[in-house]
Amino acid sequence: MNRNQTDKLMNVLLKIAASLILVGAIFRIQHWAYDDQLFMTGLISSFILGSIEINRLKKIIKSEKNGNNNSTDNK
Repeated sequence: MNRNQTDKLMNVLLKIAASLILVGAIFRIQHWAYDDQLFMTGLISSFILGSIEINRLKKIIKSEKNGNNNSTDNK
């Protein structure tokens, strides 16, 4: 998977996690069932995805500092 595909995938997954947090908060305000499950699933998934994204970006920055960036990754 090249860098653009990974960027798009991470954006979609982070948006899904954010929407889970938002829906969980709305459920909590309305006192509907499964509010805690939706909210906590969104928080945990955004934490995990954020950690993965930070580590991935650190590797990209490190490789670009060393001059190891491939022209094929930038397509």
